[in-house]
Amino acid sequence: MIQLSIIIPTYNECANLPLITEKLQQILAGHSHEIIIVDDNSEDGTWQLAREMSLKHHNIHLIRRIHRKGLTSAVIEGFLMGKGKYLAVVDADMQHDLRLLPKMLEHMPHYDIVIGSRYLEQKSIPGWNRWRLWGSRLATQLACYFLKKEVTDPLSGFFMLKQEIIHQIAPNLYSEGFKILLDILLKQPDAKIKELHYEFGQRIHGTSKLDTKVVFDFIDLLISQTFFARFNLQFIQYGIIGASGVAIHFAVLYLLYVKWGWHYALSLVFAIETALISNYVWNNQWTFAKQRFLKSEWWKGLIRYNTACSLGSLYNLAIGWYLVSQGHSWWLASILGIWVGISWNYHANKAFTWKQ
Repeated sequence: MIQLSIIIPTYNECANLPLITEKLQQILAGHSHEIIIVDDNSEDGTWQLAREMSLKHHNIHLIRRIHRKGLTSAVIEGFLMGKGKYLAVVDADMQHDLRLLPKMLEHMPHYDIVIGSRYLEQKSIPGWNRWRLWGSRLATQLACYFLKKEVTDPLSGFFMLKQEIIHQIAPNLYSEGFKILLDILLKQPDAKIKELHYEFGQRIHGTSKLDTKVVFDFIDLLISQTFFARFNLQFIQYGIIGASGVAIHFAVLYLLYVKWGWHYALSLVFAIETALISNYVWNNQWTFAKQRFLKSEWWKGLIRYNTACSLGSLYNLAIGWYLVSQGHSWWLASILGIWVGISWNYHANKAFTWKQ
């Protein structure tokens, strides 16, 4: 039986792939192991190189994913394919200290999960600016709050666990984002955990995949797996962004109508459109991130978003204008108009703009 399956999720890591596979083969030479490369159809030739390597080495395998992206879902697929008694995940960028793997293996018979921790013996990471370090520490503290246990690095991307754990919880894992370890810990609150310190290295080739979407995915994970597991998370996201749009709507309306003395209808048009643009930006980045528009498609998406919201906006405008003309307060008129339009806008945009 294979002792260890190492999962390497990749996207545009052609330069790093030969380095990490060669190093893994050297470090694990005395252990029965396999290397599973899960590639999201990289444009730089990563999957082609991985395929060539799999033909030369019996213990290297490739999963090439078409029309599927995301580190967590890639790791889950690799875990489910692994034949090893133990499963491990490492990044392709060489930032994890692979020399720790044999020591992790030594601890596995006595623990369910062994984590490579960046913070066990230190509080800073060389090469990180203070904002990235502050954000990482804040996210770690927030994660520990929901875990209700002391783990120094619950967001680590370098860990090992027993195969049976994954097969028990795989159907319930959150498939988005970058933080699969946190989800596993949430699903296995009684797991026996061992942490081992390692020095987080610098990326050798390529660029980091971190962007604002990672932040949203982390928030999604905490919301969906702790607060609202039985609710429509997407509608909650849409509502949260809608609430921010309401604040923008009122701010613009107050400025134009109350402070500057514009006609109410004209002020309302500007307030509605400003809020719509803000809502589109954040819904595209968070609520409908899987179908989000990039580059030139972003402007087409904005046009479609405005089109989908046009009926809701007309209801909003008509109700608000009518109620103000009848002597009702401008803020009450706006609330009623927003209330009527929000449900239409959500379903229209889901179907028409982002085509779910």
